[in-house]
Amino acid sequence: MALLVMLQRLSPAERVVFVLHDVFQMPFDTIAQTVGRPAPSCRQLARRARLKLEDGGLVPSDAVDPEQQLVTQAFIDACSGGNVHDLLQLLDPEVAGDVDLGPGDPATGSINRGSGNVSVNFLRYYGGATLVEVPSQREPLLLAFDGRRLAGIISLEIRQSRVFKIHVLADPRRLALLDAQLDVTA
Repeated sequence: MALLVMLQRLSPAERVVFVLHDVFQMPFDTIAQTVGRPAPSCRQLARRARLKLEDGGLVPSDAVDPEQQLVTQAFIDACSGGNVHDLLQLLDPEVAGDVDLGPGDPATGSINRGSGNVSVNFLRYYGGATLVEVPSQREPLLLAFDGRRLAGIISLEIRQSRVFKIHVLADPRRLALLDAQLDVTA
C-alpha cells in the first residue's frame, strides 16, 4: 500500500521505469524498447525515482511535525463531521484544490481556488468518507474510504498551520489497484 501511495510522487516516466525494473525485474534494454527511450535514460529515470522514494519515504508518526499532525487531525475531524465552518478555519483563504480523475477526464488538472470553493467541493465528495492518515515525511497523505471502497488519496500541503493545497487522486483505475491491495472486505 505504501509503495502505491509513494509512486504518486513520481513522474509518469519515472513510475513506469521504476515499476518495470525494480518491481518486475525487467532489464533496462527491454524497458528502453517498451517505452521508446535509450537504456541510459531509463537507468537515470529509475535512479531519480529511487532517490525521490528514499527522500519522501514513509516515517513513523513521531517523526512528523506535531503542528502538522494537529492540523491534519482537525482536517479529518471537520471532514468526517461534514462541518464546513470548522473546515474553513483550517483552510488558507487562498487554498488551491485539484483532482486527478485519470486521463481523458476533463476535470483532471482543473484547480479550485479559495477556501469557500474548495471546502464546499471537497465536502461534496468526501464529507461522508472515512479519512485515514498515512504518515509521510513530506506532506500528510490521507486515504478516503466510501464504505469499504477506496474513494481517493488526498495529499495536503500545510503552511503556517493552515491547509494551503489539497490534491486528490481519484483515478478509478489507479485506486482499484490500491483497493485490491488493501482488501478491506476481509
